[in-house]
Amino acid sequence: GLIGFNTDNKLIIGKVTPDQAKQLNIRDAVTSGPFLIVNGQSSRVVGNGGWGTAPRTAIGQRKDGIVLMLVVDGRKVGMPGADMDDLIEIMERYGAYNAAALDGGTSTVMVENYKIINDPVNGSGVHKTRPIATGFGLILE
Repeated sequence: GLIGFNTDNKLIIGKVTPDQAKQLNIRDAVTSGPFLIVNGQSSRVVGNGGWGTAPRTAIGQRKDGIVLMLVVDGRKVGMPGADMDDLIEIMERYGAYNAAALDGGTSTVMVENYKIINDPVNGSGVHKTRPIATGFGLILE
């Protein structure tokens, strides 16, 4: 599924073709998922949905345009991470109208001023990240 912003800075999530993405004026996008909240309707996950509990990354947007970015560490004693229901609950709490999960695990990284500020842990318990091809960033000029 597509998760991206159009030229009006609106978060668009859905299963769309490249031609539909052009029609929607998508400016920046990644493919990932699952979708957590679509047009104010929260998804319902049975059990853990097959995703389990792990480090997670999610993005959402409130109706007023505020963008929500979430990083949840995991794979540590006392901090296993989150499942999809946890992400839905957090995004609901902060008023997300649209929200989606992004890649998790060792892709779950938050950087501030070029420094990693969370603690990514891989499946072997090693504190490290892995290369990713795409991501969302907030760059202040």
